[in-house]
Amino acid sequence: MRLVPAVCIVLVAASLPSWSAAQQPDPRRAERLAEAERALLDERYDDAQEILDELAAGLEVEEAVLAARLELALRRAGLRGAAEPAPAMPEDVTAAATALERRSELGHRSCVLLADEAIAAGNRDAAAGWLERAVVLTPEDDASRLRLALLEMERGRPAETASLALDLLRRRPRCPGILQLAGQALLAAGRPSDSVPILERLVELAPDNAEARSLYGTALLVERRMGEAVEQLERAVELEPTPARRANLGLALVYADRTAEARTLLEQLTRDEPEHGGGWINYALALAASGLLTEARSALLRALELDPDDERALVNLRDLDALMPKPEE
Repeated sequence: MRLVPAVCIVLVAASLPSWSAAQQPDPRRAERLAEAERALLDERYDDAQEILDELAAGLEVEEAVLAARLELALRRAGLRGAAEPAPAMPEDVTAAATALERRSELGHRSCVLLADEAIAAGNRDAAAGWLERAVVLTPEDDASRLRLALLEMERGRPAETASLALDLLRRRPRCPGILQLAGQALLAAGRPSDSVPILERLVELAPDNAEARSLYGTALLVERRMGEAVEQLERAVELEPTPARRANLGLALVYADRTAEARTLLEQLTRDEPEHGGGWINYALALAASGLLTEARSALLRALELDPDDERALVNLRDLDALMPKPEE
């Protein structure tokens, strides 16, 4: 953004045109802009382009005209409401965004459009900044707040995500998507006790949602409510038996002192999904809980073959080696 230098200007009253003559908005321009925006919504892009080119030909171009030009460029490129970066950014999108960004004061709509452009360009930090400004300008804009929350989760900022999602829940307490986002963010932010009631409400609203059951079971597992955790994770696996859910169920069974069941489940998982590192790690825990330390060590080494930097496997291997009997010298 360019800074406007501070310039001392001597005003001569007689040389200045009156307010009504110089600064009153031109109703004809407002009508033409409204026509362009109707054309945008109707996907009559050539008509919109013609009108916006006409309005942008003067020396002073209104923010609303620049915003409409950016929306036109985004719509034509299929990037309006972008969720992922584009393979390549069209020049007209970049040019329109640059022209709008140079404005010293931007409204809500401009901030949302610039967030779309930033996401399409792969700049999630900039996108978050524009969405934050949009939310400040229009606090009741839940759509932008939700987009910002999802973006913060993608950026690895669960605490910020949780704050935004909890704010949304005050107005939309029965929205499953927001409940799931809030519960997941709280869990990731190290607040499992706060996530439990939210995820419990989610399961009540969506009892056949496998991810809801899985998240709720994981929160209960972290809270050491093992019997309830096993129940929820078993239901999640019944609904959708992904490798991660099967691995979590095996872990819950270990902590619930149902080691034999855990070993059976996790041994089968390692056969079905030999490339799933979490399965090997949890299988090692089940083996170690059964006193099979050598077999547990082999399972951890297999996990490290898949990912030499897996911190869980490295920590568990170090702890296991400390437990194993040392050979006599």
